[in-house]
Amino acid sequence: MSGYDCDNPNLPLCINDGLKMKYMGNTETKETPNVSRTSWPKTEAKLSLGQKIEYRRELLHRRRRIVDTEFTLAMIGIVLMVVETELFISYGMEKVSIASIVLKTIISVTTVILLFCICLNYYTGAKIKMVDAGLKEWYMATSYWHWFGLVLELLICSIHPIPGNIQLPYASPDGVRRTVSLDAVLSIVMVARLYLVAKFAVVHSVLLTDTSIYSIGALSKVKINTLFVFRAAMRNRPGQLLLMVMVSTFVVNTWAMRACELYYERGNYHKNSYLESMWLVAITFLTVGYGDRTPQSYCGRYISIVTGCMGVITTALLVAIIARYLQQTRSEKYVFNFVSRLQIQNRKKTAAANAVKAVLRLHILRRYGDEFKGEIRKYEDKLKTSLNEIRCAREDKKVIGDDAVGIVDVAHTVDKIMNELDRKFADDKQNRERLQIIDHRLDAMETKLEKLCDMMSTISR
Repeated sequence: MSGYDCDNPNLPLCINDGLKMKYMGNTETKETPNVSRTSWPKTEAKLSLGQKIEYRRELLHRRRRIVDTEFTLAMIGIVLMVVETELFISYGMEKVSIASIVLKTIISVTTVILLFCICLNYYTGAKIKMVDAGLKEWYMATSYWHWFGLVLELLICSIHPIPGNIQLPYASPDGVRRTVSLDAVLSIVMVARLYLVAKFAVVHSVLLTDTSIYSIGALSKVKINTLFVFRAAMRNRPGQLLLMVMVSTFVVNTWAMRACELYYERGNYHKNSYLESMWLVAITFLTVGYGDRTPQSYCGRYISIVTGCMGVITTALLVAIIARYLQQTRSEKYVFNFVSRLQIQNRKKTAAANAVKAVLRLHILRRYGDEFKGEIRKYEDKLKTSLNEIRCAREDKKVIGDDAVGIVDVAHTVDKIMNELDRKFADDKQNRERLQIIDHRLDAMETKLEKLCDMMSTISR
């Protein structure tokens, strides 16, 4: 009986009370408690299947609202950080000025709220896993990777420029020593919050919010997560997604390169303009590297490394997309294989005809003795070439036959055969039922005939 004491973790939202009643003969009907939405979190273990589905839907909507709040706070913080950085770089605003302190204070407040929303999001995700697995407490649905992801997100989103002016000693690649503000590194690393854009898109995807898709994935042992949604997007709209990644990478890295260079090289404003930074990021992203422009600070060099890595990854994705577009579809492959078979068959017939001609010619020439040795040798070579051509054509036809049939084709053929067998079995069952009806009627007719014979014999007496 212990197998019925907990829910099946592989099937979401499946409780075992129904299994108990079905297989243990329990015909008692339990009254479903009338649980309101406000009391759901305290009574998950006593909820029915319909209430669990409704509770899970409510948790999904709650997580969507939390992620929307995270996205909004992250974008507000990044915009304010960019404004403060541009005021410092372009207009010479001091770090201890009132405007800078106010902007950084707002950034700090949004960061604190963002960290709270991240914790709440992970808590809601654990509650969803708890409902799916039929557990009693939310912490039972967590794992080490769950806590690692939470700590990593908190670490990434907690980095932001702090109000004030924190100075650190800095030595340039040329050996020049001076003190610079720590806000350069904090502002550039704060751009990493843009990963919440992908999280925002994933949460609003139908693939992640539809309960039926999630249940099908659980039955197939497929995790419906961010990676699944990304693969689906790469399959449906690969060009748009790749173009968006390339443009966003180019714009963000251009601004980061310019900010790094101007933070540490304030005197080279013209050399580190937007156009110059765009050119440096472009040749680094495309892995060209002409050498006419190089980063003048360590921060810029790190940005170049990140840009080069993202360029290599994007190029690999672009090659994969182009290769998939150049690949033949199933219909095109069928047509190509059919035409190839015809060509090979014609080549085989031509080689066979040439072989027959060579044999006949050799037979005629050998009747004249050794007078035509050169001609005999020539036709012997033609005969060998024709036979070799026939063997090659036979092998090529086998290869095309192996390539023409794939796993999907075999699966479709098996499905058709199974459907045909099911139809035949259904027809046989109907025929057997009809034969039984005919047998019953014949038995009834036989009984009536016997009674009629008895009556006739009685009358004749």
